[in-house]
Amino acid sequence: MVSCARAPPRRADPRLAVLVDAVSAIVTLRWTDWNTDPMVLGGLAVGALAYLWITTRFPPRDRRAWYFWGGYLILVLALLSPLDRGAEYLFTLHMLQHMLLLMVVPPMFALSVPPTLLGWVFQRPRLRRILRALWAPVPAFVLYNGTLLAWHVPVAYDAALRSPWIHAVEHATFVASGVIFWGVIVSPSPALVRASYGLRLVLLLGADVVNFVLGFALAFAGRPFYTPYTAVGRLWGLSPLDDLRLGGALMWVMGQMMYVVPLLILINVILWRDRGRGTPGPARRTLQGGRPTAGQ
Repeated sequence: MVSCARAPPRRADPRLAVLVDAVSAIVTLRWTDWNTDPMVLGGLAVGALAYLWITTRFPPRDRRAWYFWGGYLILVLALLSPLDRGAEYLFTLHMLQHMLLLMVVPPMFALSVPPTLLGWVFQRPRLRRILRALWAPVPAFVLYNGTLLAWHVPVAYDAALRSPWIHAVEHATFVASGVIFWGVIVSPSPALVRASYGLRLVLLLGADVVNFVLGFALAFAGRPFYTPYTAVGRLWGLSPLDDLRLGGALMWVMGQMMYVVPLLILINVILWRDRGRGTPGPARRTLQGGRPTAGQ
């Protein structure tokens, strides 16, 4: 149980195994500190059931189901593991959680979408208009990066830390905007998303720059930006400012690493195409989430 004079963190749980020193307010996080919030558990259950229902109507081919369940496992770890508990005390852990929700889970979900489901959507005019409005280069880029920047404005960030409902909306928008953006990047057909491989390369570079600028600003901040982290016990003894800077550095470095893989794949695709040899099998299969088929 948390027992210090400072304000308790968002969603403070008496079962959270912490040990607080009355003077230094140092918090200890244990591997058993998993999140059992019914709202989060319910959302995860609905997501899994929804994909199972989709696969019964539109059976996925190749490795698409594996992509979904791999992404789902990472999503579960991001939202339920001690990482989520630690994110209440450390901005750095919160940034790691956000990177997983923006840059790891969404690409895997986007790769798991059955082509037959897209065909069904495009046969319905209203759904087709909505999908084309969102699943296009400029809207996807603006939505993805706008979501990232908006939630890191101190007012919005502090509100998410204080309210479980706002925090849930934040996480949901990260995953949703990420699926839309990465769906453009990994789409098997340039015509489908109206984005050539070259344009996708530009989109990735642009997103990388946005992430770099935000991470750089946080890593070299002169003061703490987010008030709730100044009012909780200190995990691992990091001061609020050092925590902010470390989180910014993590965002900076991890973001670069996460963008470099698709960038290299796209460069490989473009180079082989320009040489007139066609897209190399492994690279194309990675972009499509499986083996190329006539139906894709």
